Amino acid sequence: MTFVRRRLAVLPTLSLFLAALLTGGVLAAPAAADQPTQMPATLVDAAGVLSAEQETKIGVALDKLMADRNLQLSVIYVRNFDGMAPQDWARQTQQLSELSYRDVLLAVAVDDRTFSFGSAEAIEDYPAEDLRKIAEETIAPDVADARWADAALDTAAELDGDRSRMWLYLAVTGLIALALIGAGLLFLRNRRSTSDTDAGPDDDAVSVSELTTRPLATLNPWAAELLTDTDNAVSISDEELALAVAEYGDAATAGFQAALATAESAVATSFRLRRTFDHQPELSNGERRALLVQIISMCSDANEALDEQVPAFDALRDLLTDASARLDTLDARARTVTERLGPAEATEIYLAKTFSGPVADSVIGNAGLARELIRFARDSIAQGREAVADEAELRQPTVAAIRSAECGLDTAARLLDALTDVSQNVVLIAEKTTPLAHATAHVGAAESLIDTRRGAVGTAARTGVSEAERLLDEAQAAHEAARVEALADQATALADEALTLACQDITLWKQQHEHEGAPVLTGVLVDAVIADDVNDGDFGGGGFGSGGRSPGSFGGSDTSGRIGTGGRG
Repeated sequence: MTFVRRRLAVLPTLSLFLAALLTGGVLAAPAAADQPTQMPATLVDAAGVLSAEQETKIGVALDKLMADRNLQLSVIYVRNFDGMAPQDWARQTQQLSELSYRDVLLAVAVDDRTFSFGSAEAIEDYPAEDLRKIAEETIAPDVADARWADAALDTAAELDGDRSRMWLYLAVTGLIALALIGAGLLFLRNRRSTSDTDAGPDDDAVSVSELTTRPLATLNPWAAELLTDTDNAVSISDEELALAVAEYGDAATAGFQAALATAESAVATSFRLRRTFDHQPELSNGERRALLVQIISMCSDANEALDEQVPAFDALRDLLTDASARLDTLDARARTVTERLGPAEATEIYLAKTFSGPVADSVIGNAGLARELIRFARDSIAQGREAVADEAELRQPTVAAIRSAECGLDTAARLLDALTDVSQNVVLIAEKTTPLAHATAHVGAAESLIDTRRGAVGTAARTGVSEAERLLDEAQAAHEAARVEALADQATALADEALTLACQDITLWKQQHEHEGAPVLTGVLVDAVIADDVNDGDFGGGGFGSGGRSPGSFGGSDTSGRIGTGGRG
């Protein structure tokens, strides 16, 4: 969550889920629940040992731990560990559930009265010895006596004990830096292009210990920009990696998928830290500085994980291989997407005349923007064909043309998909369906708006939708109706707030770029195309080469714009 695209954008399935819940049904256990599984929520009772009241209490305790410590405790109860060692079962579940930094898992097998407890990655303020002590002195007695709810509640209480804010002070005192000495000093790149000395560090790299001495006025904008840039890089990487997986398969792209998963997890955690920074004014300056240092550190690590894969990725996905065939494929896809424009424009007119509110409003203009992106893609394809015909100009212009067309068509398709989803969702909302259905529609609308206009949207809107996604996930997996409704209402409110902030950002971006006249993107820079550091112009009407911007590629924020500086050619 890096910003994560949701797989469920339309409501009927979720409405059926809640209907079953309200008539006495419960959340279905994952298939083959005794095997390692991807957890759909932070609390999963596949063994059926908790009452609704106990689930609610545990949910409150997990939420409190997250708010107090920025530590996510996930708890799962199963009948057995399918013959595996508890640690092995838990490790696989952590991997499938993409648990990472500041995630802790408690897995309990009720038939065998065994358990596994530990963090997915090392956590500075929760050493392995401390976790082992909690396991031996707190969890083991509860599990042995079949006190299933107490096992989770007592664990959360121990983790949220009188050290509840210690982790924030560690960065201030330099202990984070000390913890890294054994592995070598961590260096963070400063990519800020401004010459304002208060906007970020002046040197090219600073250590973590040096970061803790920087004033908040320096760290705050730096962390915000780095988080936004990293989120963009992760999104662009996800898009191109999907193309690579479709072309070469999972085995050939496994390393890239692992790097992306690491980066996505780091960005998602960074958004949670950013929300703590923005919405807990009672934090001391030392605590706030520590949050910003962690964001900068984690985003830098995320970028580095992607950057390390760039040479291998470019070698695998060499866009010059069968360049003419690639351009033919893109031309065919452009025709297919174009065929969707007529129905999409009719849908947009219907929505504008029939419905009002943030969900319907979020897709007004999508059809026009999609049309301009298709035109841009066609222009890029034409420029690519010219480059192929001129062997002296084959490499870099051809690569740029192919990536530009891919990005334009991908974004156009997502814009049209959003129109389809919203047209179904607003009908269900008008029929006064459940709070969960409302939340799904509102969160999906905010995600789509930000996803397709990412280049104009700032950190606050992204942070809000990231939190709304988390709450919606919790609501979808909760058992108790009152908790479902409460979480869904919170997710809806946050999604609407994110929509408002995103629209404000987009309006401001348009005002700032009115003089540039950007017909291709109708005034809104999408995330598929990123700024060239050398030329801050905008697209004109003639494809990738007309306005000083270039398509993005797989990689971190330092490398994803390499086509604009002569890379990949």
